[in-house]
Amino acid sequence: MMESIFIVLFIIALLFLVLTITWESLAIGAMDTILWLVLAISVYQIELPYTAIQSDNTIVTGVHTIETLYPLSWLFLLLAFITMFYLFFNIIFPMLKGRFSKVM
Repeated sequence: MMESIFIVLFIIALLFLVLTITWESLAIGAMDTILWLVLAISVYQIELPYTAIQSDNTIVTGVHTIETLYPLSWLFLLLAFITMFYLFFNIIFPMLKGRFSKVM
């Protein structure tokens, strides 16, 4: 996955996490959990494009692949599980008991 797409998905996941907690939204929380899982999978291979000019004035383009960030996948999995537990214990289970704070 390209580095810029990874950063954009990370920012969107953080935004969805904040919106889930402030609005107590089930739909945004479910999307946030899926985004954290996508980030956990995509961190295994991040591609960085580059452009270089050689000594004979030829332009070379390519892609560096970073495959050493796999310990970050545990962090993203942890955030996915925290979001999922928050959804279950603070939003879904109170709805099943009949206590609706607000529906979004």
